[in-house]
Amino acid sequence: MLLGLGACTPAANGGSAPPPRTEAPVNASQTAVGSIAPAFAATALDGSPISLSDYHGKVLVLNFWATWCPPCRRETPNLIRAFGKLAAQDVSFLGIDTTETAPIVKSFLELKGVPYRIALGKPEIYNDYGVAYIPTTIVVDRTGVVRARWTGEVSPAQLSSYVSSAREGRNAEFLPPAQRRLDRMLEVSQFDFSGTPPAIRSQAARAKQQLAKAGAAMSALNASATPQYDFERTLHEKGELELAVAQAEGRVAATDAQRLAAYELLGTAYGDLNRFADAAAAYRRALALEPENPELVGDLTRAYYRLHDYDAMARTATIWTALAPHDPDAWDQLGLANQRRQNFAAAVPAYRRTLTLMIAAAGSRPHDKDGKTVDDIADESLDFANVYVALGDAANAKRAFDQARRYASLIPSGSPLAVMKERVRERTLEGLSAVVLARGSGMRLALEPWTGPNLPGSVSSTYRYRLVAVAQPGTNVRLGTKGLHSGWIASFCQDRLCSPNSVTFVMPSEGVKTYEFQLVPPVTGAVAGRVWVGTGSYWVSTRS
Repeated sequence: MLLGLGACTPAANGGSAPPPRTEAPVNASQTAVGSIAPAFAATALDGSPISLSDYHGKVLVLNFWATWCPPCRRETPNLIRAFGKLAAQDVSFLGIDTTETAPIVKSFLELKGVPYRIALGKPEIYNDYGVAYIPTTIVVDRTGVVRARWTGEVSPAQLSSYVSSAREGRNAEFLPPAQRRLDRMLEVSQFDFSGTPPAIRSQAARAKQQLAKAGAAMSALNASATPQYDFERTLHEKGELELAVAQAEGRVAATDAQRLAAYELLGTAYGDLNRFADAAAAYRRALALEPENPELVGDLTRAYYRLHDYDAMARTATIWTALAPHDPDAWDQLGLANQRRQNFAAAVPAYRRTLTLMIAAAGSRPHDKDGKTVDDIADESLDFANVYVALGDAANAKRAFDQARRYASLIPSGSPLAVMKERVRERTLEGLSAVVLARGSGMRLALEPWTGPNLPGSVSSTYRYRLVAVAQPGTNVRLGTKGLHSGWIASFCQDRLCSPNSVTFVMPSEGVKTYEFQLVPPVTGAVAGRVWVGTGSYWVSTRS
């Protein structure tokens, strides 16, 4: 997700291209463990400025994330638990989102009960911190030195260890046995890329076999529910070996086809090394040899995306759609480029074309073993819906969310992809609530199982929910209940005060109000049944 260099201007080149060469690491990570964290400027959801200097003298847990990112969503409960245990006078948490608008982020935070501060930033923050994938968590010590970084979902125990190291001014590493095995597999020094061209090609072939084995090992480790290896560290090691192979093969390339293959591998290597400006340069050299290769144009498009150069990405994706008009990936990247540069109106036809192609390819019976086809359509529909959310178009947003729900419902219940059904439900609530926040009209209510700490005096038999109301600031709101069985008490609780059966309030300036909604049984073990919460013609139920 990371400033690209120019637009894609592939042109025919009748001469031989020069062999690949090492480039300066234009955007290599500047925040390796042990380095000084770069200054940043971001904006809190209330509009106030946030900078790194605000946290001088504290340990800072920086989490780079987005609501559309499934691993980020899965990681959120871990971060909430970690915050509850680790936040202190000398330890702060800050989440940074560079891809979304405040309304959608506010909706997510309220529904999930996120207790730590969230900021919106520009893509340059990702560039400066070398963030290529999210979620990424970086821990900075009191003096501004990076003491740990982790790409992927972080566990509370892992984060606790990182914070302890930062408090002591020590660098933290994650080196389980699987990581040490991967380190050995990808060690460049085990290969000799000197000698005659045949000897170099033999070593390159052996190195590619080792890269394939390492890739298979990483895939197997990814199946574990707990972290087994450091993804970012391993990706960098993989990139170093790929770079050595690409440079060696480039030196002995005798044909344009061999040079083309070396450039492609060079692009892959620079991508794994988080050097996407260099990757883009490699793909442009490859396109000089084969200017109408849609796969290469796709690679260049994605390199611009990682560089956050969304104008260049859009221009390159437009070329890709012309070369491959029936490829949904090309249209998806064009839609994404326009979405990221906040040209939402231009993103609409691109996403619409993407979904038309995907649905047509799925046919009338879009079923496969795990439901991957319908999962992809549901996921793309969610992205399309978010474009309408950004435009404040509630009607079309709801249509896109409904399409996501229809296709998600086709995923087999036993499939690991079935979590998409819950994700669609959550993102629909968040998205339609965000439209209300953005437009300042209407009302949305959401009722989710409670995930935060219990109020003092709570008993285990009480049913608890997080109730989120979204409406125009200053609106007078009265919420009541329907469907309560005899002897039950419904309670709207906030700040250690509870209002039985109904609550009246004025919507605050942020347009969002949250309560812990409790159903207290007359006797332990009683079943609540369905209870409705709402006002006027708008109601939600505990089984929605």
